[in-house]
Formats: sequence, structure tokens, C-alpha cells
Amino acid sequence: MELLITGATGFLGRTLTARLVREGHRVRALVRSESDPAARERLRALGAVERVGTVTDEATVRAAMAGVEAVVHCAQVGPRASDELAEAVNLVGAENVLHAARALGVRRMVFRSSESVTRGGVARSYVDEEHPSPPRFTDRSAEALSLADDLVGAAGNDAFSTVVIRPGILWGPDDTRWLPAVLRRVLAGRWRWIDGGRSMVPTSHVDSVVDAMVRSLTVEVAAGRTYYVTDDERVTAREFVSRSVAAAGAGKFSAGSLPYWAAYALGWWAERGDDPLACHRAEVSTLGQVAYFNVQRARKELGWAPVLSVDEGMRSLAAWAAKRGGAEVVARGEVDPALPG
Repeated sequence: MELLITGATGFLGRTLTARLVREGHRVRALVRSESDPAARERLRALGAVERVGTVTDEATVRAAMAGVEAVVHCAQVGPRASDELAEAVNLVGAENVLHAARALGVRRMVFRSSESVTRGGVARSYVDEEHPSPPRFTDRSAEALSLADDLVGAAGNDAFSTVVIRPGILWGPDDTRWLPAVLRRVLAGRWRWIDGGRSMVPTSHVDSVVDAMVRSLTVEVAAGRTYYVTDDERVTAREFVSRSVAAAGAGKFSAGSLPYWAAYALGWWAERGDDPLACHRAEVSTLGQVAYFNVQRARKELGWAPVLSVDEGMRSLAAWAAKRGGAEVVARGEVDPALPG
């Protein structure tokens, strides 16, 4: 199969590209001209064909997509992006990819969404894909992604189908986003638990998410469906962060705690400044509000199950971090030109 992957230089995109190429698929990678050179080199070394462009420009999306059978749309920005960029990438970008796919006769579009599309500042305990979006969001990135999630999920027809995948906190070897951000705060002595770190958090090992996406490309019953894809184990913020930091080579650390309301208020204030180590409200909500999900639909319809347990994933993460040079190196969030493992 010949596919286009958007957001191919990101953590998920790189891992997905490696899996698809390994299985014999022909992969085109849509990359921005200003993307990390190391990430672009990694994709070329894998054998992906590079297409330079951006999802915010439908013309370049169409040019990159012409002739493929399927597209996996991974490109998105997080809560620290400006409102304008969040709308341009998370919503307009998804619309551009969707319009191009339908116009060009692409058979299927797999869309990387997020658990954040239902995050509204309240606990979500074992909710499924029918759980509604909140009336208000803490950040424009999640709001725009929620609108795109709805749009893509309803866009299929007899000749074209869509699948929406909603992971939680993406983690594992080669992480250049979530774990580096945590490590930078820990190493600077800036980490604070929220309510003691007692809340359960939704985690998704990158290999498990990739496996769900690969299955979504060919499983017929997946057409028009949305799937939560998270790890089996329920873990608290304290357990998950502590184990991730230790696996990265930083060892044990001590930190104070803030009540949720105080952390949320500080997050609101931090959004008005430019401190890169301060937590914003979306991050406070992710770590401070209980969230775990029912993944039975993905199990039954995709034949999917988490590829690794949390224990197995932590061992794999530790081995990769040691090869990278430990916590200080991982904290820089740089892409290693070599494949992890």
C-alpha cells in the first residue's frame, strides 16, 4: 500500500513510518521545510519519500497526496501553541487533508485525535467513545481538535472512509515531547505534584497507538468509527511520572504538592507569561483530573490490544534512555538520527 503520513517528523509519525516501511508499505512523509533536520534525515534513512509542505496549505497537501491509497493524519499542535496556530493546524489542517483525500479518491483516512477532546475539568472514569465534548475547553488546541474529530468522524461515504484514534499521554522510546518537558522541570527543581499526584492519568505507549493505526487502515468494520487507545493499567500521575523519570536516568526526586485549584490558577497565570517550565491549565487538567477510558471497542473491532504492559514499556524506555546518554540528553528533546532500540 502507498500512504501519506502528515506530522511524520513527530514522535508518533516517526514510529508509524518505521513500522509501515518495515512491513513493506510505500510511505510519503509530508514535512515542513523548517522541520528538524535530524527528524527528516531519519525518515529518509527509513526509505520514506519526502514531500515538503504544510497541512495549512491545501494545495501542497493535494500535491503530496495524489496517487496514494490511504492517509494517516498525525500533524497537530499542543496547548502551548497560539490560538491562531492551534486553529490553523488542528482544525483547518484536518479539513485540508480531508478535502484533499475525498477529492483525490483516497480510500481511507486515519486521524490522530486525542483524549483531550472530552477533557473539561471534571473526572472521566471509564468513559467510552460516546462521551460528549465539554461545553468549555481550557485551551484552543483541544477545542480545535475536538471540532476536527467530529468533522473527520462524520465525513465518510461509500467510496471513502475515516477512522479516528484517540490516544492519551504518548510515551515510549524516542519521545521528544512529553518526557523531555517533564525532565526539564524535574532537573530544574520545578516539578510540583497536583493533589499529591493521586489522579489516574491516561497513558498510551507509542507502539500500541501505532498498532491501532496500522490495523485501522484495513479493517473494514472500522469505517466511520472512533477508538480510544490507552494502556491497560490504571496508573496515578505520581506513579507514571516517577517511573518515567527514573527510567530516563534521573533517579528518584522529591517535590512539593499543590491543590488542584491552586495549580489551575497558576496555570492560568502562566499562560500570560513566557516561562517554558511553568504548567499551563491543560497540563494541570491532564495530571490533576482522573481520566481512564473504555477501550473495548478497539479490542473487539480492530482486534487490538496494548502491545506492551507499562512494566515492559518502562524497561524499553530505560534501555533507550541509557543508549541516548541519560536524563540530561533526553531532556533536550532532540531527535536521534538513529532508530531507537
